[in-house]
Amino acid sequence: MPKEQVARSQESLRHEYTECALNFHQHTNLRFVVFSIFFAVMGGVGFVAFSKGQFHPNAAVMGRIAGVLVIALFWLYIERLSEQVNYYTKLRAELEQTLGYTIRQSGRGIFPRMQTTWRLFFVLVALLWLYGAFAVPIER
Repeated sequence: MPKEQVARSQESLRHEYTECALNFHQHTNLRFVVFSIFFAVMGGVGFVAFSKGQFHPNAAVMGRIAGVLVIALFWLYIERLSEQVNYYTKLRAELEQTLGYTIRQSGRGIFPRMQTTWRLFFVLVALLWLYGAFAVPIER
């Protein structure tokens, strides 16, 4: 293989690594942005679903149903973002090995994986929402 072609492929790999690292960071940050939007939306839906006498009782029922749907929607979105982060993590590791970069030591430590933490969070929020939807009476 000519040196020019080898140099170009190395340059191409470096460029791919840079793009991969940027995508990894963008998707990681997006998870936390989605998290804050989730709280804002749930606050609004919760206000409609559980406020006393400010809305029609049918609106409260619809708010409680909407809360379940919002939780499911954001949970699926976070799962998809986690898949993207995992993909870019594996791709970065492969490119680092190919390029001969120092490979990061990704120790697990004592904390669970981020994806496990997100799942636990959404399970707890869903259980809390379902409890509130059935336990809190609707004002008529």
